[in-house]
Amino acid sequence: MANGTEAAPTRHFPPWDRAGLPNPPVFRLRHWTLLIGPGLMMVGSNIGGGEWLFGPLVTAQYGGAVMWIATLSILMQVFYNLAVMRYALYCGEPIFVGFFRTPPGPRFWTLFYILNDLGGLWPYLSSNAAIPLAAVILGRLPTAADDSLVRGLGYAVFLSAFVPLIFGGKIYNAIEKVMVAKLVLVLGFLGFVVLFWVTADTWWEIGSGLFRFGALPDRDFSWATLAAFAAVAGAGGLTNSAFSNYARDKGWGMGSLVGALPSAIGGRTIKLSHTGKVFELSGENVARWRGWLKHIRRDQLVLWAPGCVLGMALPAMFSYEYIRGVQHVDGHAVAAMTAEAMAARHGPALWFLTLLCGFLIMAPTQVGQLDNLARRWTDVLWTGFRPLHRLEGNRVKYIYYAILAAYGAWGLIALRLTPNPLVLAVASGVMMNFALGFSALHTLYVNLSLLPPELWPGWLMRIGLVACAIFYLGISAIAFQQQWPKIASWLGV
Repeated sequence: MANGTEAAPTRHFPPWDRAGLPNPPVFRLRHWTLLIGPGLMMVGSNIGGGEWLFGPLVTAQYGGAVMWIATLSILMQVFYNLAVMRYALYCGEPIFVGFFRTPPGPRFWTLFYILNDLGGLWPYLSSNAAIPLAAVILGRLPTAADDSLVRGLGYAVFLSAFVPLIFGGKIYNAIEKVMVAKLVLVLGFLGFVVLFWVTADTWWEIGSGLFRFGALPDRDFSWATLAAFAAVAGAGGLTNSAFSNYARDKGWGMGSLVGALPSAIGGRTIKLSHTGKVFELSGENVARWRGWLKHIRRDQLVLWAPGCVLGMALPAMFSYEYIRGVQHVDGHAVAAMTAEAMAARHGPALWFLTLLCGFLIMAPTQVGQLDNLARRWTDVLWTGFRPLHRLEGNRVKYIYYAILAAYGAWGLIALRLTPNPLVLAVASGVMMNFALGFSALHTLYVNLSLLPPELWPGWLMRIGLVACAIFYLGISAIAFQQQWPKIASWLGV
C-alpha cells in the first residue's frame, strides 16, 4: 500500500515525516465538551459583520425569499470544510501548505492567492463595528458629519483586535475563548428577542425562505448584493481554509504530532514542526482514520452548519420584523438602524442592548480575520522557505507576528481610505466568492494527488466540491456581468 510519503512533492517543500495516527476521541453525551472545536469556534467567528449588515440589507429589501442562498452557501461550504480538514488529519499540515505543494509551484501560487486574498485584506469589520459605538456616544445614528468620530473608533477597534492574539499559550486557545463567549452572548440576546417579540409571520417568512430554492425578488435587484450575501453566509472566501489550521492546532489527527502556533506571551513551550507527518496505511490506522472522519463530520453537521444557519436567520428575523420594506440603506446606518426601530417599539434600553449586540457581532470577528490571514501565510513560509528551517519550533511566532504587524500598518491606511463600509463589504464579498470557488477545485486536486488512493474522498464529496466551485464562481460572475457598465464607466473604458 502507498504510505503517502513518496507522494509528497519535495522539489520545493520538505517531504513528510512518518508516525502513527493517534486514536480519535470517542464521543459520549457526558463528554459533550469534545464538541468544542473548530466548528463551534468558527460559528462564533462567522456570525460577523456580514450577517449584521446583509440581514438588514437583503431581507428588509427583498424579504425572506432569498434566504435559500444562505442555506445553499453553507451546505457548499460543508463539503469544502470537510475536505480541508481531511488533508490536515492525514498529514498535520493546513490545506494552504498543500496548495503550495502542487504544480506549478510556490511562485505561481503565491501570486495567485495574494490576488485571491484581496477580498479579505480590507478591515471593513472594524469600520462597521465603530458605528454602534458612535451611535451610543451620539445618542443617534451617525451621519456623514460624524465621519471623524466613526473613523477614530474604527482605528481603536482595529488595534484592540490584536490584543487577544498575544496571550493564551496557543493562539488557537485564546481565539476559541473569545468566540465561544461571543456566541453565548449574541445568540442569547438574539434568541430572546426572536422568541418573545418576533411575530409568527416573520418566523414563517424567514424560516420558509431558507428552503425556497431558486426564488428571486420580483423587482429589480442587485446580483452583487446577493453574491455578497452568499459570501458572508458561513465563513466565506479563503477563511474556510482555516478549518485545516484550527484542526491542526486543536490536535486532531496527525495535528497532535505536528504542534501549533504559540502566542507571544505564554507560548514558550509550544512548538510547530516545519513539515507534516503521515501514517502507514495499516488496518489499525485506517480504523482510526474512519473515527477521525466521523469526528469532523460531527463538528460540521452538528455544530457549524446549524450554527451558521441560525446565525443568518436570527438577524434576518430582526430586520424583517423591525425595518422591512426599507429601500435606501446608507452604509453608515445599516449596522444600527434595527436598534433605532427596536427602541421605538420596546423602549430606550433596547437601543443600547441592540447596539452592544451589533458591536459584539462585528468586533470579535475582526480578531478571527486577523488571525486567519496571518496564519495562512505563516504556515506557508514556515514549511516552504528553507532558511527558516534553522529556527526552533517555538520561533514560528516571530513570522506570525511580523505578518500581523505588516497587516496592522496596512489596516490603518486602509481604514483611512475606506469608502462607504457597505459598498466595501459588497465588493469584498464578490471577490471572496471567486477565491472560495477556485480554492474548492484546488482542494479537490490536493486530496486526489497528495493523499493515498485509500484515503481519497468519495464521489459525494468530489461532486460537492465541484458544486461549491460552480455556485460561488457562478453567482459572482453574474454579479460582475451586471455591474460591468458601472465598472467600465469608473475605469473610463
